[in-house]
Amino acid sequence: MQATQRNARVGARFGAAAHHYEAHAPIQRITAERLASDIARLNLPARPRILEIGCGTGLLTQALARQLGAADWTITDISPAMLATARSGPALPGTARYLVLDGENPQVLDGEYDLICSSLAVQWFTDLNAGLGRLAARLAPGGYLAVATLAAGTFAEWQDAHLAAGFVAGTPPYPPCQLIRPAMSNLAGGVRSERLIQNHPDGLAFLKGLKGIGATTPAPGRPPLSAAALRRVLAAFDEQGATVTYHLAYGMWKQSTQRPAGVFVTGTDTGIGKTLVSAILARAWNADYWKPVQTGVSEDPGDTDTVAQLAQLPPERLHLPAYVLQAPLSPWAAATLEDTVVDATSIVPPATTAPLIVEGAGGLYVPIDDTHMMIDLIARLDMPVVLAARSGLGTINHTLLSVEALKRRGIPILGVVMSGPLSAGNKEAIERFGDVRVLAEIPPLAHVDAAAVAMLAQSIPPLEECLAALGGAPAVAD
Repeated sequence: MQATQRNARVGARFGAAAHHYEAHAPIQRITAERLASDIARLNLPARPRILEIGCGTGLLTQALARQLGAADWTITDISPAMLATARSGPALPGTARYLVLDGENPQVLDGEYDLICSSLAVQWFTDLNAGLGRLAARLAPGGYLAVATLAAGTFAEWQDAHLAAGFVAGTPPYPPCQLIRPAMSNLAGGVRSERLIQNHPDGLAFLKGLKGIGATTPAPGRPPLSAAALRRVLAAFDEQGATVTYHLAYGMWKQSTQRPAGVFVTGTDTGIGKTLVSAILARAWNADYWKPVQTGVSEDPGDTDTVAQLAQLPPERLHLPAYVLQAPLSPWAAATLEDTVVDATSIVPPATTAPLIVEGAGGLYVPIDDTHMMIDLIARLDMPVVLAARSGLGTINHTLLSVEALKRRGIPILGVVMSGPLSAGNKEAIERFGDVRVLAEIPPLAHVDAAAVAMLAQSIPPLEECLAALGGAPAVAD
């Protein structure tokens, strides 16, 4: 009952601000546009069924309409006034319904959705992860849950000003990014973060902005400050520079569907050791191997032969590439030189009874054809990723950029394999800041042969254990 009453108070305060909300919402506008851009990269069906939670005045709604086009829209908000403002905006392409709804309790809705999304609304949930879990239960198979919310570190300057004045701020407690995850669900995906800093003339302008958007409900049990106390806090805040940090968390998760057990091996760069990693995984997991697009056969025999030798795979465990190109270039560039047409949408994984190791060409943003890159193929194949990375200087930046790109697409990351001289510091940084697991470290090898691969395979965790950490192991065909 208390949570319901608090949600009603939150809705009432936002409703009172509906007519002037957007004049005070630059951060909200930026966040909505960036979330919409992430969503536009997803592999959504034509005319998707979309549920938006906490639409406010329609910033995300309209950004999505521009990006996605026609859809079956269900637009909701806890505030009737906000919902009415959103509804008065430009007509949405497709069909649209507008519902007053407490997004933390969506059980009253019927049907399933290809996309459930929310921009800067779910941070008001009484229990964020539980609420996200209830939303996840409304996803169709293969559907996406995409949210932008506030994370720990938001309003740190305002909180510091309270402490300097001898008080505790009434701002709600926001969770660290790594703890944001839909409860009781089998979603795969993750959270990426971003910090935006907003400058204000002074503390009064900051408070006026919060009031302008209706974000004035304090954390439970935090009474408002007296006028004298507030003046002390404002003085401390102004002395610090009157800036405020928003720590934004963008969560992107996909409802698991039955898919072949296995992984897609990609890298932070070309020449990163993907083929060796693929051979080690194939040996460790007794898996089949498939390279969908092979380039550079004019100079080398091809990665399929290399993996076969290193992992000691029999012919029946090897699957022919969909495309074989001569030049040691990206598939798109090689196909252009060779007057060949490559179509990424025609690439279909082979039927297997064993786990399947799929090795990509180059890194995530290597073009395959005129309109698709390697990351598009990974998303369409719906397989978790093992990311091959160097261990040395520069790997933190390259690896974290690749991790963030995968998270933006809701692509699950099984783990990272680092190759080169061991670096405990780089390993710790990648795990800490990427919120990913380093599955293995491959030291420099005197001989890269089947014996070395067999030895390294012994240190790889079981595939079932790795998949279970993503929220449920997929099925293997009988």
